[in-house]
Amino acid sequence: MRCVANKRIITILLGLMIVFPIHSWAEKNGDSLIPLGQSIGVQLKLEKPTFVHDVLIDEKLWFKSGDQIISLNEKSIKSIADWKKISKESKNPQVSIEFLRGNKRQDVLVSANKLETMLPFIRDYTEGIGTITYVNPKTNEYGALGHQIIDQQIVRIPPFAGGSIFLSEIAGIHKSTPGKPGYKIAKQASIHVQAGNVRENTIYGVFGELIDPNMKKGKAIPTVNAHNVKKGQAELFTSIDGNDVRAYQVNIIKIEETTFQFIVTDTELINKTGGILQGMSGSPIIQDGKFAGAITHMVVDNPVKGAAIFIQEMIKKQP
Repeated sequence: MRCVANKRIITILLGLMIVFPIHSWAEKNGDSLIPLGQSIGVQLKLEKPTFVHDVLIDEKLWFKSGDQIISLNEKSIKSIADWKKISKESKNPQVSIEFLRGNKRQDVLVSANKLETMLPFIRDYTEGIGTITYVNPKTNEYGALGHQIIDQQIVRIPPFAGGSIFLSEIAGIHKSTPGKPGYKIAKQASIHVQAGNVRENTIYGVFGELIDPNMKKGKAIPTVNAHNVKKGQAELFTSIDGNDVRAYQVNIIKIEETTFQFIVTDTELINKTGGILQGMSGSPIIQDGKFAGAITHMVVDNPVKGAAIFIQEMIKKQP
Protein backbone atom coordinates (compact mmCIF):
# COMPACT_ATOMS: atom_id res chain seq x y z
CA MET A 1 0.00 0.00 0.00
CA ARG A 2 1.27 3.39 -0.87
CA CYS A 3 2.53 5.86 1.76
CA VAL A 4 0.96 9.24 2.33
CA ALA A 5 3.82 11.65 3.01
CA ASN A 6 4.01 13.94 6.03
CA LYS A 7 6.94 15.94 7.38
CA ARG A 8 7.84 13.61 10.25
CA ILE A 9 7.29 9.88 10.77
CA ILE A 10 4.43 8.72 8.59
CA THR A 11 2.40 5.57 8.47
CA ILE A 12 1.62 3.89 5.18
CA LEU A 13 -2.09 4.49 5.66
CA LEU A 14 -2.90 5.18 9.32
CA GLY A 15 -0.92 6.54 12.26
CA LEU A 16 -0.26 3.92 14.90
CA MET A 17 1.52 6.10 17.43
CA ILE A 18 -1.11 5.42 20.08
CA VAL A 19 -0.09 4.67 23.64
CA PHE A 20 -1.65 1.52 25.10
CA PRO A 21 -0.23 -1.02 27.56
CA ILE A 22 1.40 -4.12 26.09
CA HIS A 23 -0.03 -7.50 27.06
CA SER A 24 2.26 -10.51 26.65
CA TRP A 25 -0.37 -12.46 24.72
CA ALA A 26 1.99 -14.56 22.63
CA GLU A 27 4.50 -15.26 25.38
CA LYS A 28 1.72 -16.05 27.85
CA ASN A 29 0.19 -18.59 25.46
CA GLY A 30 3.51 -20.06 24.37
CA ASP A 31 2.94 -19.29 20.68
CA SER A 32 5.76 -19.04 18.18
CA LEU A 33 5.34 -17.50 14.74
CA ILE A 34 7.04 -17.99 11.38
CA PRO A 35 8.38 -14.63 10.13
CA LEU A 36 7.64 -14.18 6.43
CA GLY A 37 8.37 -10.96 4.48
CA GLN A 38 7.02 -11.83 1.01
CA SER A 39 5.34 -9.15 -1.04
CA ILE A 40 1.60 -9.77 -1.43
CA GLY A 41 -1.30 -8.34 -3.37
CA VAL A 42 -4.42 -7.75 -1.26
CA GLN A 43 -7.89 -7.66 -2.76
CA LEU A 44 -11.01 -6.88 -0.73
CA LYS A 45 -14.47 -7.46 -2.18
CA LEU A 46 -16.50 -4.39 -1.35
CA GLU A 47 -19.72 -4.96 0.54
CA LYS A 48 -21.60 -3.19 -2.27
CA PRO A 49 -20.51 -1.72 -5.63
CA THR A 50 -19.26 1.76 -4.80
CA PHE A 51 -18.75 4.99 -6.72
CA VAL A 52 -15.08 6.02 -6.59
CA HIS A 53 -15.61 9.39 -8.30
CA ASP A 54 -18.35 12.00 -8.29
CA VAL A 55 -20.69 11.46 -11.28
CA LEU A 56 -23.16 14.02 -12.62
CA ILE A 57 -26.67 12.58 -13.10
CA ASP A 58 -28.38 15.75 -14.32
CA GLU A 59 -27.90 19.49 -13.88
CA LYS A 60 -28.45 19.41 -10.13
CA LEU A 61 -27.92 15.82 -8.98
CA TRP A 62 -24.68 13.91 -8.44
CA PHE A 63 -23.57 10.51 -7.27
CA LYS A 64 -20.77 11.14 -4.76
CA SER A 65 -17.58 9.18 -4.29
CA GLY A 66 -18.32 6.60 -1.59
CA ASP A 67 -22.01 6.13 -2.47
CA GLN A 68 -22.88 2.43 -2.24
CA ILE A 69 -25.35 0.94 -4.72
CA ILE A 70 -28.14 -1.11 -3.17
CA SER A 71 -30.44 -1.91 -6.11
CA LEU A 72 -31.46 -1.18 -9.69
CA ASN A 73 -35.19 -1.33 -10.42
CA GLU A 74 -35.63 -2.86 -6.95
CA LYS A 75 -33.28 -5.74 -7.83
CA SER A 76 -30.41 -6.21 -5.38
CA ILE A 77 -26.91 -5.31 -6.63
CA LYS A 78 -23.91 -7.12 -5.17
CA SER A 79 -21.38 -6.76 -7.99
CA ILE A 80 -20.65 -4.90 -11.22
CA ALA A 81 -21.74 -8.07 -13.03
CA ASP A 82 -25.19 -7.62 -11.43
CA TRP A 83 -25.24 -3.98 -12.60
CA LYS A 84 -24.47 -5.00 -16.20
CA LYS A 85 -27.02 -7.82 -16.20
CA ILE A 86 -29.89 -5.74 -14.84
CA SER A 87 -28.96 -2.82 -17.13
CA LYS A 88 -29.30 -5.05 -20.20
CA GLU A 89 -32.61 -6.48 -19.00
CA SER A 90 -34.17 -3.05 -18.41
CA LYS A 91 -36.68 -2.04 -21.10
CA ASN A 92 -37.68 1.30 -19.53
CA PRO A 93 -36.16 4.66 -20.53
CA GLN A 94 -35.45 5.37 -16.87
CA VAL A 95 -34.00 3.17 -14.14
CA SER A 96 -34.55 3.51 -10.41
CA ILE A 97 -31.30 3.37 -8.44
CA GLU A 98 -31.33 2.97 -4.66
CA PHE A 99 -28.06 3.88 -2.97
CA LEU A 100 -26.57 4.44 0.47
CA ARG A 101 -24.87 7.73 1.27
CA GLY A 102 -23.48 7.67 4.79
CA ASN A 103 -26.27 5.98 6.76
CA LYS A 104 -29.10 7.31 4.60
CA ARG A 105 -30.84 5.38 1.83
CA GLN A 106 -31.79 7.43 -1.22
CA ASP A 107 -33.55 6.79 -4.56
CA VAL A 108 -33.03 8.47 -7.90
CA LEU A 109 -34.30 7.97 -11.44
CA VAL A 110 -31.53 7.79 -14.05
CA SER A 111 -31.74 7.64 -17.83
CA ALA A 112 -31.09 4.05 -18.93
CA ASN A 113 -28.57 5.17 -21.55
CA LYS A 114 -26.36 6.62 -18.79
CA LEU A 115 -25.88 3.31 -16.96
CA GLU A 116 -23.01 2.08 -19.13
CA THR A 117 -21.20 5.43 -19.00
CA MET A 118 -21.19 5.23 -15.18
CA LEU A 119 -19.35 1.88 -15.06
CA PRO A 120 -15.78 3.32 -15.16
CA PHE A 121 -16.59 5.20 -11.94
CA ILE A 122 -17.81 2.16 -9.98
CA ARG A 123 -15.78 -0.57 -8.26
CA ASP A 124 -16.76 -3.73 -6.41
CA TYR A 125 -13.30 -4.36 -4.93
CA THR A 126 -10.28 -2.48 -3.59
CA GLU A 127 -6.69 -3.69 -3.88
CA GLY A 128 -3.05 -2.88 -3.27
CA ILE A 129 0.28 -4.36 -2.26
CA GLY A 130 2.08 -4.82 1.02
CA THR A 131 4.13 -7.36 2.96
CA ILE A 132 2.95 -10.42 4.86
CA THR A 133 4.39 -10.42 8.40
CA TYR A 134 3.87 -13.85 9.96
CA VAL A 135 1.95 -17.08 10.01
CA ASN A 136 1.01 -19.08 13.10
CA PRO A 137 2.06 -22.68 12.28
CA LYS A 138 -0.60 -24.11 14.60
CA THR A 139 -3.60 -22.22 13.25
CA ASN A 140 -2.46 -21.08 9.76
CA GLU A 141 -3.57 -17.56 10.72
CA TYR A 142 -1.44 -14.83 9.16
CA GLY A 143 -0.97 -11.12 9.83
CA ALA A 144 0.15 -8.56 7.25
CA LEU A 145 0.82 -4.85 6.63
CA GLY A 146 0.69 -3.70 10.26
CA HIS A 147 -1.98 -1.10 9.39
CA GLN A 148 -5.52 -0.89 8.08
CA ILE A 149 -6.36 -0.72 4.39
CA ILE A 150 -8.03 2.55 3.43
CA ASP A 151 -9.30 2.98 -0.10
CA GLN A 152 -7.44 6.00 -1.46
CA GLN A 153 -10.18 6.93 -3.94
CA ILE A 154 -13.11 6.93 -1.54
CA VAL A 155 -10.77 7.98 1.32
CA ARG A 156 -12.22 5.72 3.96
CA ILE A 157 -12.09 2.22 5.38
CA PRO A 158 -13.91 0.09 2.81
CA PRO A 159 -16.77 -2.09 4.14
CA PHE A 160 -15.92 -5.47 2.66
CA ALA A 161 -17.44 -8.93 2.30
CA GLY A 162 -14.36 -11.15 2.24
CA GLY A 163 -11.10 -10.89 0.39
CA SER A 164 -7.96 -12.64 -0.79
CA ILE A 165 -4.19 -12.27 -0.75
CA PHE A 166 -1.93 -13.30 -3.64
CA LEU A 167 1.82 -13.78 -3.75
CA SER A 168 3.49 -10.89 -5.61
CA GLU A 169 6.84 -10.56 -7.34
CA ILE A 170 8.93 -7.41 -7.17
CA ALA A 171 9.62 -6.36 -10.76
CA GLY A 172 11.50 -3.18 -9.93
CA ILE A 173 12.34 -0.54 -7.33
CA HIS A 174 11.84 3.21 -7.36
CA LYS A 175 14.40 4.37 -4.78
CA SER A 176 13.55 6.57 -1.82
CA THR A 177 15.33 9.90 -1.56
CA PRO A 178 14.97 12.55 1.19
CA GLY A 179 11.53 14.09 0.80
CA LYS A 180 10.41 11.59 -1.86
CA PRO A 181 9.39 8.11 -0.63
CA GLY A 182 10.20 5.34 -3.08
CA TYR A 183 8.11 2.27 -3.76
CA LYS A 184 8.16 -1.34 -4.87
CA ILE A 185 6.93 -2.09 -8.38
CA ALA A 186 5.10 -5.39 -7.94
CA LYS A 187 3.10 -7.80 -10.03
CA GLN A 188 1.00 -10.69 -8.81
CA ALA A 189 2.80 -13.99 -9.32
CA SER A 190 -0.54 -15.52 -10.28
CA ILE A 191 -3.92 -13.85 -9.96
CA HIS A 192 -5.53 -17.30 -10.14
CA VAL A 193 -3.67 -18.78 -7.15
CA GLN A 194 -5.06 -17.53 -3.86
CA ALA A 195 -2.44 -17.52 -1.06
CA GLY A 196 -4.96 -16.83 1.68
CA ASN A 197 -8.27 -15.23 2.60
CA VAL A 198 -8.93 -11.92 4.37
CA ARG A 199 -11.15 -12.04 7.43
CA GLU A 200 -10.24 -8.82 9.24
CA ASN A 201 -9.03 -5.35 8.26
CA THR A 202 -8.09 -3.60 11.52
CA ILE A 203 -5.84 -0.69 12.47
CA TYR A 204 -3.15 -3.24 13.33
CA GLY A 205 -3.22 -5.01 9.99
CA VAL A 206 -4.91 -7.44 7.65
CA PHE A 207 -5.59 -10.91 9.06
CA GLY A 208 -6.89 -14.20 7.72
CA GLU A 209 -6.03 -17.82 6.99
CA LEU A 210 -3.04 -18.76 4.85
CA ILE A 211 -3.95 -21.32 2.18
CA ASP A 212 -0.71 -21.69 0.19
CA PRO A 213 1.47 -24.27 2.05
CA ASN A 214 4.59 -23.05 0.23
CA MET A 215 4.42 -19.76 2.13
CA LYS A 216 4.54 -21.58 5.48
CA LYS A 217 8.07 -22.83 4.99
CA GLY A 218 10.39 -21.53 7.65
CA LYS A 219 11.24 -21.89 11.31
CA ALA A 220 8.82 -20.70 13.97
CA ILE A 221 10.51 -18.42 16.49
CA PRO A 222 9.28 -17.02 19.82
CA THR A 223 7.82 -13.55 19.97
CA VAL A 224 9.60 -11.16 22.30
CA ASN A 225 7.90 -9.11 24.99
CA ALA A 226 8.11 -5.37 24.32
CA HIS A 227 10.08 -4.90 27.53
CA ASN A 228 12.74 -7.27 26.20
CA VAL A 229 13.30 -5.48 22.90
CA LYS A 230 16.45 -3.41 23.30
CA LYS A 231 18.40 -0.78 21.45
CA GLY A 232 20.93 -2.22 19.05
CA GLN A 233 21.22 -4.52 16.07
CA ALA A 234 18.31 -6.39 14.52
CA GLU A 235 17.32 -7.82 11.13
CA LEU A 236 14.63 -6.72 8.71
CA PHE A 237 13.13 -9.44 6.48
CA THR A 238 11.71 -8.25 3.17
CA SER A 239 11.66 -8.86 -0.57
CA ILE A 240 13.07 -6.35 -3.07
CA ASP A 241 13.74 -8.72 -6.00
CA GLY A 242 11.20 -11.24 -7.28
CA ASN A 243 9.74 -13.05 -4.27
CA ASP A 244 13.09 -13.77 -2.64
CA VAL A 245 13.06 -12.75 1.05
CA ARG A 246 16.37 -11.68 2.54
CA ALA A 247 17.55 -10.36 5.91
CA TYR A 248 18.96 -6.82 6.13
CA GLN A 249 20.67 -5.12 9.06
CA VAL A 250 18.92 -2.38 11.04
CA ASN A 251 19.66 -0.64 14.32
CA ILE A 252 16.90 -0.09 16.90
CA ILE A 253 17.38 3.40 18.36
CA LYS A 254 14.30 4.12 20.49
CA ILE A 255 11.78 2.01 22.43
CA GLU A 256 8.27 3.33 23.05
CA GLU A 257 5.06 1.87 24.49
CA THR A 258 3.67 0.11 21.42
CA THR A 259 6.30 0.96 18.80
CA PHE A 260 10.05 1.27 18.34
CA GLN A 261 12.19 3.34 15.99
CA PHE A 262 15.07 2.02 13.88
CA ILE A 263 17.61 3.01 11.25
CA VAL A 264 18.51 0.89 8.23
CA THR A 265 22.28 0.25 8.36
CA ASP A 266 22.59 -2.39 5.64
CA THR A 267 24.60 -0.79 2.82
CA GLU A 268 23.23 -3.17 0.18
CA LEU A 269 19.63 -2.31 1.03
CA ILE A 270 20.40 1.42 1.14
CA ASN A 271 22.17 1.27 -2.23
CA LYS A 272 19.24 -0.56 -3.86
CA THR A 273 16.28 1.15 -2.22
CA GLY A 274 17.51 4.30 -0.49
CA GLY A 275 16.22 2.82 2.80
CA ILE A 276 12.55 2.14 3.46
CA LEU A 277 10.05 1.88 0.62
CA GLN A 278 6.31 2.08 0.25
CA GLY A 279 5.20 -1.55 0.14
CA MET A 280 7.53 -2.59 3.00
CA SER A 281 4.78 -2.13 5.59
CA GLY A 282 4.44 -5.41 7.45
CA SER A 283 8.07 -6.51 6.93
CA PRO A 284 9.11 -8.45 10.06
CA ILE A 285 11.96 -7.35 12.35
CA ILE A 286 13.88 -10.00 14.28
CA GLN A 287 16.25 -9.38 17.20
CA ASP A 288 18.46 -12.07 18.78
CA GLY A 289 16.45 -14.82 17.08
CA LYS A 290 13.13 -13.56 18.44
CA PHE A 291 10.22 -11.88 16.66
CA ALA A 292 10.22 -8.19 17.64
CA GLY A 293 7.85 -6.35 15.31
CA ALA A 294 6.78 -5.19 11.87
CA ILE A 295 7.43 -1.99 9.90
CA THR A 296 4.60 0.56 9.82
CA HIS A 297 6.22 4.00 9.43
CA MET A 298 8.97 5.85 7.65
CA VAL A 299 10.56 9.28 7.94
CA VAL A 300 10.04 11.07 4.63
CA ASP A 301 12.99 13.45 5.01
CA ASN A 302 15.29 10.62 6.13
CA PRO A 303 14.17 7.37 4.42
CA VAL A 304 16.71 5.18 6.26
CA LYS A 305 14.76 5.87 9.46
CA GLY A 306 11.43 4.29 10.35
CA ALA A 307 9.26 2.79 13.05
CA ALA A 308 7.65 -0.57 13.75
CA ILE A 309 4.82 -1.93 15.85
CA PHE A 310 5.68 -4.59 18.43
CA ILE A 311 4.60 -8.00 17.15
CA GLN A 312 2.67 -8.73 20.35
CA GLU A 313 0.71 -5.53 19.87
CA MET A 314 -0.03 -6.45 16.27
CA ILE A 315 -1.24 -9.93 17.28
CA LYS A 316 -3.93 -8.33 19.45
CA LYS A 317 -5.42 -6.90 16.20
CA GLN A 318 -7.01 -3.98 18.06
CA PRO A 319 -5.87 -1.53 20.80
